[in-house]
Amino acid sequence: MKTLYYNGLIYTMESEGATTESVMEDKGIVTKTGAFETLEAEADIKVDLKGQTMLPALTDTHMHLVMLGKKLKSLALHHVDDLAEMKRLISGFRSAHKWNLILGYDENNLDGQYRMKRQELDALTDKPTLITRVCHHAGIVNTKALEHLNIDKGIEDPEGGYFERDSEGELTGWVYDTAFDQIRNQTVDDSVESVSSDIETAIEYLYKFGIAGAHTEDMSSYGPYEVPLKAYLETLGPDRLKFRVNLLRNEKVYDQMVEDDPVYIDDWVEKGAMKIFADGAFGGKTALVKAPYAGTDNHGLQIHSREDFEGLVKNARRNDDAVAVHMIGDAACELVLDTIEKYPAPKGCHDRLIHCSLLSESLIGRMAALPVICDIQPAFLTSDMPWIEAYLGSQRAAFLYPFKTMVDKGLVLGGSSDAPIEDVNPLLGVQTLVTRRGDTGVYNKNETVSRFEAFKMYTVNAAEIVHKEDVAGKIMPGYYADFAIFDRDVMRVEDNELNDAFVTQTVISGDTVYQIND
Repeated sequence: MKTLYYNGLIYTMESEGATTESVMEDKGIVTKTGAFETLEAEADIKVDLKGQTMLPALTDTHMHLVMLGKKLKSLALHHVDDLAEMKRLISGFRSAHKWNLILGYDENNLDGQYRMKRQELDALTDKPTLITRVCHHAGIVNTKALEHLNIDKGIEDPEGGYFERDSEGELTGWVYDTAFDQIRNQTVDDSVESVSSDIETAIEYLYKFGIAGAHTEDMSSYGPYEVPLKAYLETLGPDRLKFRVNLLRNEKVYDQMVEDDPVYIDDWVEKGAMKIFADGAFGGKTALVKAPYAGTDNHGLQIHSREDFEGLVKNARRNDDAVAVHMIGDAACELVLDTIEKYPAPKGCHDRLIHCSLLSESLIGRMAALPVICDIQPAFLTSDMPWIEAYLGSQRAAFLYPFKTMVDKGLVLGGSSDAPIEDVNPLLGVQTLVTRRGDTGVYNKNETVSRFEAFKMYTVNAAEIVHKEDVAGKIMPGYYADFAIFDRDVMRVEDNELNDAFVTQTVISGDTVYQIND
């Protein structure tokens, strides 16, 4: 059945301002674009856009899709700004699992950047409990959790992480990076069925924002990698829930996945690069920085020694694979660039640099000379603005999230949210990219990008990142019939109106998966 979309503003994303009058879809693929009067006679079905705006469906290039599903079902503290209210919510929460897993503690929302103490958490629940910090690089556990895991003050800190201690050497309950991972892994009691449910919950939510695909890292957090992989394979596909995922393979499970060589589903569930962590995050002062955090001698955490990091990259190269590296601080970026310059990506591949938060002119120049792309999160800018300069100082802060400089140097940037860490709505990301405005003002306005360049990050660039530029990210013959239809012209409305715009219909492979009824 040939479906013709017409009577709207249809941006093809072929070039800035490029539009077409109508779009023909058949069997999930765009077959023709052009004048309505030329294509009308061929159509079996006609969809009147009623003056609305159509773009290629959007892709989030870095997120944690399963965890987003869990967040939507669980207690999330991301926007709680009152300590008494937070304690009330925690006290009233009871998980059906063995552990209470609560998400999104953000001390920057609380007076004095207050960090709860283990004993305070003990008073709220007697069940083993982990509350993740919003960055998912740190968290706090109660005494019951420590007892359950036989952890006491004699435990040694793992490489790339630590158990925080007070002045008397007692554990405070706060754990960071690889120590956090050790505890987080113990809370898992997932099954294929439970993860499938999380995937379905997340995707039904993503449809509301015109999102048809995501590049996600889930393979190492829900038991053996087979659990989340099977959940994806059984949940998504042309005859199941329609959504396109690229699955990064975490360094912890990479070797096993290479050895097993599992079968994926072309166009729907596809194999991604090897995911590596180089450092932590700014919120816990574990991002690896060249100069110490202001007023301290702390340079953050290096997750792997240089030798071990090089070993991971060499392992990927032996398998003709690219790497996707979490790097937030400038020292982490330097470590990554040193390594991939020494061990370049295989011919025809490009490495993925994730976050790229704190850079410098020389680092950007080195990045631009390599076959790399950058997965950026515009929302990090606005969430960091209220406090990040105090952590780093004003001189370094000038090179925080320098998106325009990166674009001008020819780097390909993919737009993402790192959900559930940040709000997944791409329009909020676009608004941040074009304004750099947050609750405390405008940050480095000279680093704003154009509206077209911003939307490219979620369409054209997102496709290029996973070598799908010939079938995705544009509205052209031969491309996926994946569309996001907005209530207004999101390319031209005033910047402050982007926050009010919304998706009225999401189409994936020619099927309407989400629609607001008239």
